[in-house]
Amino acid sequence: MTASRIACMLIVLILVFLTILAGCIKPPDGSSSGSSGGSSWFSGGNKETSGSGGGNTGTAGGAGTSQTPSPTPTSYLTPATPFPVETPPPTTSSYTRLPDPTPEVPDYVAIFYDTLAFKQNKTAYSYQLERPPMVIEMCIKPNMTTRTIWYESRVGEREEKTETITSISPAAWFEVTVRDQPSGTIVAREGFARSYSVETAKKLTLRSPGTYLIEFGGNDLSAEIQIRVPETGSQTGKPLSNMSCGTLLI
Repeated sequence: MTASRIACMLIVLILVFLTILAGCIKPPDGSSSGSSGGSSWFSGGNKETSGSGGGNTGTAGGAGTSQTPSPTPTSYLTPATPFPVETPPPTTSSYTRLPDPTPEVPDYVAIFYDTLAFKQNKTAYSYQLERPPMVIEMCIKPNMTTRTIWYESRVGEREEKTETITSISPAAWFEVTVRDQPSGTIVAREGFARSYSVETAKKLTLRSPGTYLIEFGGNDLSAEIQIRVPETGSQTGKPLSNMSCGTLLI
């Protein structure tokens, strides 16, 4: 073997060794090779760059590490346009107002009419009302008291004067009480004096059907009383009488 062949074999062995040695070298973590061939180091982490000048994976070779950013909450939704809400066109209603119906006034008949005198006494009647209303009209005529008073005038010359005063008897009172006859429950009442006013025209109206017990009581007066109901097949009576204090409306 000549010296030239030995030299060639040594050169080949050296090249093979260098090639093997170059393949075992691992590039440092976090290094990035861009087209410009430069690397940048930062304390506390890696600097990520993007663009045409460099990236996580270099064009000249070497393995780079890429990090995928974690999605933000809004990245799960796709932006969209709100659904359009149609505005209904304004509507105009034209209608004719009908006149209010005129309430039908029934034809009444009297089921009771009398003038009763009261001297600490009571009287009662019962009636089965099928078609209301039942109207109880009363004209109260209290007994009057007359007294003469004497007094001395203090205007000008003193002189004795007398005056006669007429007033309602302090003992006069009247009351009508309407009860539900089966139970005895009071459903309505009206009266004169005591806890009632001293108006002489009184009226009491019952607007529900039922069997009623009607009680009249009083003292030191008389009462003109008329009870009227609508005329039907089962509710009959006499023609209405003119009350001395006038017929009261319902």
